[in-house]
Amino acid sequence: MDKAIRRYLKDEHLIQLFCRYATYNGSNPYAAPGTLNVIPHLEFGLGAFMPDGGVYAIPKALYQLGLDLGVQYHFGQKVDEILVEKNLVNGIRIGTEKTLSNTVITNADIWPSFRELMPLVKAPEKTLAQERSSSAFIFYWAMDAEFPELDVHNIFFTTDYPAEFAALFERNELGQDPSIYIHISSKVCKEHAPTGKENWFVMVNAPQHIGQDWTVIRKVLRDKIIIKLGARLGKDIGPLILDEAVLTPQDIERKTSSYRGSLYGTSSNNRFAAFLRHPNFSRSIKGLYFCGGSVHPGGGIPLVMSSAKIVSDLITSS
Repeated sequence: MDKAIRRYLKDEHLIQLFCRYATYNGSNPYAAPGTLNVIPHLEFGLGAFMPDGGVYAIPKALYQLGLDLGVQYHFGQKVDEILVEKNLVNGIRIGTEKTLSNTVITNADIWPSFRELMPLVKAPEKTLAQERSSSAFIFYWAMDAEFPELDVHNIFFTTDYPAEFAALFERNELGQDPSIYIHISSKVCKEHAPTGKENWFVMVNAPQHIGQDWTVIRKVLRDKIIIKLGARLGKDIGPLILDEAVLTPQDIERKTSSYRGSLYGTSSNNRFAAFLRHPNFSRSIKGLYFCGGSVHPGGGIPLVMSSAKIVSDLITSS
């Protein structure tokens, strides 16, 4: 991506901005193919939109649509096994209870789908061995102030972008000066924060979880973010944080079944990555389907939604 961008742009700040789009699927702009420059083309050339009520409006709408169609939800129940007999899917098991079906869709990451839910089934080893995408370290802050100089989307870049990605993908650690992304939905959804206050989603790109001590990293990273933002905004933001929640790569793995906390399954750090993603169906197990960010067509909300649509079409046409 970086080389392709430099064919058209000369200003280093502008180049860095366009390289940022590699992170939209958890990749390294200095390794990912230039084809991914279709992402900024889509955003700048065609335009992107924010759902009324924020991104959370999407799962709320899907949930309501499911209710309207008669879907029965079973929350708080962890699936322990996808049942397979003689290359045919046979349902799922939760504890000792089995629910039989000749069609099963898993939207868990492809890695735990095979390793944890179907441990006796032959797994696609080459697919599971692919390089993982980056993860994220996120602070959710309730801010006791409004910042008119900030918008819905804000990025405070590092001064050494190559070093940041080398740390993420070569050493599996955070860079010394990580870029900071802040999303403030209350800028357009006033109901998301009380008058005079703001809701900050503060994110830095993080490496995959391979056993790092995120408790120690949290303290160091939090201090760095507060110092950096304070210097850029000309205000000590630490005392303005009224409440805080944190999401680490380890939390992401635990809460979403995303192997190693990778946000997008495999990375796109080679030109063949798009072709090596697992398909939305099993070639060896009839009735088994896959959707989500770790399979075709890729990670990120639009592609994840597309994968679900593909699976729906596959099932209804079979």
